[in-house]
Amino acid sequence: MEKRHFKKSPSDSHEPKAVGVVFDEMLRSDSRFATAYRRYKEAVHDEAKVKPDLLFKEFFPNTELGIELKLITRKPERMAVDDSINCMLIRDGDYHFTAVENILEKKVVEKRHPHVYLGKCINVKRKDDGTLYPTFNHPRYTSCYTFRDFCLDACTELLKVSGLVEKK
Repeated sequence: MEKRHFKKSPSDSHEPKAVGVVFDEMLRSDSRFATAYRRYKEAVHDEAKVKPDLLFKEFFPNTELGIELKLITRKPERMAVDDSINCMLIRDGDYHFTAVENILEKKVVEKRHPHVYLGKCINVKRKDDGTLYPTFNHPRYTSCYTFRDFCLDACTELLKVSGLVEKK
């Protein structure tokens, strides 16, 4: 009987591999699972593309140089430095990504009662009608810092803040 000698490919070695490498090799194969998965990913990617009738009306594509990222934003100009957007990140290829800004409008939340003074023991807030009122912070008591110490500190802060209020 004749012995056959097969040459092992690097992927057939029994050396330990990272899980990502194993998955990558499996998904690049021609197995039924891999081809079905690739078809599924193509269908999902086609659904996620921006509709052409909205392009340049509501969405503005922008490709950044030096990195493989395409931004599709709601403003026609480039993003400012340190600016952020709420987006969905799509991986188009091995080294390319597309970020599509979400359709939801950003709501600017106005604080109901803004702080006028932030202290260690008390905070002073302003109501809608302009009146000021104090709120107490929750102290951390220790063997060295007791309830009595907190009351004394709060008293000194209240006296200091009372000078902020105009006398009529």
